[in-house]
Amino acid sequence: MVEKLASSEVANRLNEWYDTIKQQDVERASKLRNEVQEAINQMEEDQNVLQYFNLIDSRFRQVIEEFDKSKTILKSIKNQTERSETDQLLRYYYFFFNGLYEFYKRNYIQAIHYYRQAENFLISIPDEIEHAEFHIQLANAYYGIEQNFFSLSHAKKALNIYLNHENYVNRLITTQLTIAANELDLKQYGSAETLYKKAIKTASEHNHAFMEVLGYFNLGICYELQDKLEFARDCFEAALDISYPQENKRDSYLRIKYMLARTLFKMELVDEAMDWFEDAQTLVDATNEETYQAKLKIIYSIYKTYDETSIDNGLEVLREKKLWHDVSDLTTNAARHFKKKEMFKLATKYFSEALLAKEKIPMLHKEVESE
Repeated sequence: MVEKLASSEVANRLNEWYDTIKQQDVERASKLRNEVQEAINQMEEDQNVLQYFNLIDSRFRQVIEEFDKSKTILKSIKNQTERSETDQLLRYYYFFFNGLYEFYKRNYIQAIHYYRQAENFLISIPDEIEHAEFHIQLANAYYGIEQNFFSLSHAKKALNIYLNHENYVNRLITTQLTIAANELDLKQYGSAETLYKKAIKTASEHNHAFMEVLGYFNLGICYELQDKLEFARDCFEAALDISYPQENKRDSYLRIKYMLARTLFKMELVDEAMDWFEDAQTLVDATNEETYQAKLKIIYSIYKTYDETSIDNGLEVLREKKLWHDVSDLTTNAARHFKKKEMFKLATKYFSEALLAKEKIPMLHKEVESE
């Protein structure tokens, strides 16, 4: 008779696997998943450890951008995990990972709702890195609804922890990028630019290719917002030139190609813009990403076809998701472009819509508070 593995030993392996996921080490996490799966098959029966495996697997699926698989796993263990007698660590992960899923789907208010439920169980978790992970994810969600000061507060809590853990350089860089993004929203362009460059340098020195990609992408946004379009173009192209398997992070490369197409459209390099637009559209079709489907439709209709109806249809998708920052940003771009083309009726319309969208942004915090 084959001796069964002790569930405590398998739980330790699960902890090691989750550590690699938090470090964003996809290659090692993939290898460890296979090892953990084999161990699970040889383990003595323990429902808590099986549930722990499913939860960590749902998080792993998010990191490799298999979001539908992640949600399927979370749904499958919903009833089991929400029971009051369930271990507090497992309940924390269940709510936290649901929040991450909603964040990736850009349902930021729902993400914050889940994070707040997770926070009820965070106090029972002694792991300092888990606290940092919680704070950076909550910071990102608050950033998504332009609650910049809340976002900065949580990001700085995460930063203070990651600075003391040399094995989490990836997460340190991620936190720096979040702080810089908030500074950018607050129009602190010089400070944001400096921090983006610092993040890029750190990523390059530690051979974290994807973090370097994200650094250049965000620096490109910084330049694009200041109408430094040549600099923005250089950054987006630099991000795409870094050797990294794009299929591992399709969502991120979709965002880069969208921004490059948009920048080239603004520069009136329409043929080049269309090449990147079509690349981005291919990724949208592969991922069924509704938000970027709408954004691509909008920029195509602004800069290529001048199709008011198509612009409005795309904006309606963003409004339904309460992505008021995106609505404000894109209507402002539309207004400026139509003014430049002396299409003053459309310019006036979209300037007005940009102002209305900006007025909606503070209301998002009230929605969060009412949850």
